[in-house]
Amino acid sequence: MRYIVAYDISKSAVRVRVSKILTKYGYRIQLSVFYLPNVTEGELELIYKEIKALINPRTDKVFFYPVEEIEVFKGFPIEPWEVEIV
Repeated sequence: MRYIVAYDISKSAVRVRVSKILTKYGYRIQLSVFYLPNVTEGELELIYKEIKALINPRTDKVFFYPVEEIEVFKGFPIEPWEVEIV
């Protein structure tokens, strides 16, 4: 399944750790937004548990949104790995 993960995390060190976790499964589409194109339910549970252990629920927010592919790249259907710089 495809997911968008958006976060607002107060501490820089935690933000970096969360972004490293998300980079293993997808790629950044904005500063605090990641697109995870092919995540299994097991992987999603693992990501959720790892991030939950890092964040402070009083000050930090992390949102997981399941999405259809067309909703994510409507008007910009090129994946980053398909871009070739000559």
